[in-house]
Amino acid sequence: MIQDVLPNIPRYYTALAEWLTCLIFILPLTKRHRWPVVFILMGIGQFLLQLFVSSWPLAFWIVGMALNVLWMFLTILACSVINLKNASYLCAKAFIVAEFMAAFAWQMYCHIFLDSFPDNPYVAIGTNLFWYLLILGIIYFFEHRVHQIDISLTLQNRNVFIAILTAIIIFAISNIGFLLARTTYSFGDPLSVFLVRTLINFCGICILYMQEKQLYEHHLQNELKAVNNIFQNHYEQYVAYKESAGLIEQKFHDLKHQIEIIRMEENSEKKEAYLDEMTQVLNTFSSDIHTGNGILDTILSRKNIYCIEHNIRFTCIVDGQLLNFMDTMDICSLFGNALDNATEAVLRLPDSEQRLVNLRVFNRGNFAMILVENYAADQIELSAGLPQTTKSNKDYHGYGLKSISYIADKYEGNMSVTAENNWFSLKVLFPVNT
Repeated sequence: MIQDVLPNIPRYYTALAEWLTCLIFILPLTKRHRWPVVFILMGIGQFLLQLFVSSWPLAFWIVGMALNVLWMFLTILACSVINLKNASYLCAKAFIVAEFMAAFAWQMYCHIFLDSFPDNPYVAIGTNLFWYLLILGIIYFFEHRVHQIDISLTLQNRNVFIAILTAIIIFAISNIGFLLARTTYSFGDPLSVFLVRTLINFCGICILYMQEKQLYEHHLQNELKAVNNIFQNHYEQYVAYKESAGLIEQKFHDLKHQIEIIRMEENSEKKEAYLDEMTQVLNTFSSDIHTGNGILDTILSRKNIYCIEHNIRFTCIVDGQLLNFMDTMDICSLFGNALDNATEAVLRLPDSEQRLVNLRVFNRGNFAMILVENYAADQIELSAGLPQTTKSNKDYHGYGLKSISYIADKYEGNMSVTAENNWFSLKVLFPVNT
């Protein structure tokens, strides 16, 4: 019999493995203040539940396991700030990790210490706890070293279903040897059955993490594609701005000559006042902005025309020469996204007097500071340092600020946003070689 070679894993060791595994996965997602108390109470409940189901007949073993998994799910849900979908996904991972950890640690104890210290509970507890902490430390390292995923953005219902189905299949295959051990279809001797169980659970962990890695890479590819599209769109806008700016300047030049001719032919006061007004309007719509950076001049001049047409008061104090180190496409994307977000925000304000957008680019020490501000009548909610999108299709928006953040990282800079006193501010800081 299997018990003659390797005794069954005591239920309290299994409960400890399940409880500690939940801790590793919920640590980055824990609720504030009360979660440690809740977690300790759930751990006590896990321990009592394992002892309770251990007295059930063998026919109800699957039911008892299902109850323990359900308790793990409730522990994750009660101590973290995630929804049911994400909690289900984490529970599938935690269950397989706990199964592997409990089986592996118990095998190490039986192989190394069981014959020498058969009745010493301290050796058993110490050995199992050592392997638990080692394995959980490795899992924690992978969870934080490989990538930091916002699973609420990447997970879909089908991904959760696949993870749960994978966990069920791995669990069933890893334990089928115990059922076949009493038949003529046994996998081999009892020691081999335990070893196969541990190896299959380890393979299950690898499968789940490979699925997660593939999911994360797919998310990154979609995000990179969206950001590249933004870059390309803003570069094309820059080319169009440059062409239209030339045509506008030519038209203004012709109109000014026509005004001079009219002035020479007509000298009435009324006509003079009309022509003065016309000249003033033309000078306003000319709206050339000179910053010392030709690319930035074109973008800001075009944006200034847009603001005038939409009753937006746009103030601009820019030292464009500070940004001569940046690529053309990066300048187009950074200022295009920043000003588009600001103008879109103030256009939603019914009062035109509140449509205020400020842009400043200045030197601060050895850094170039870009500051874009717009008036916000309502309180703006920030999530993970970024504002919540107001658009209905949230899956395909929000990449504007992400592209700005990528540009900041590219030049070893930093991006930050603040929302206070009815002003939303975007700050981008670049180191400048002097």
